[in-house]
Amino acid sequence: MKLQFKFNLFGIITFLILCGLFYGLVPLPASTLWRALVCVLAVALFFGMCFVVVTQKSPIRKSK
Repeated sequence: MKLQFKFNLFGIITFLILCGLFYGLVPLPASTLWRALVCVLAVALFFGMCFVVVTQKSPIRKSK
């Protein structure tokens, strides 16, 4: 198993929507430093959600 980044239009749109919803709906702290830290952590989390686990084909079931 390995992580693989799936770069497609659906993933980009979902990432942007999640970031916009987070920024619009979550009350952020008034301090600039804390606001930036919370936003960076959220963006890193949403970016991490773009990765999927890919499994390799089983060597037992070889296609003919």
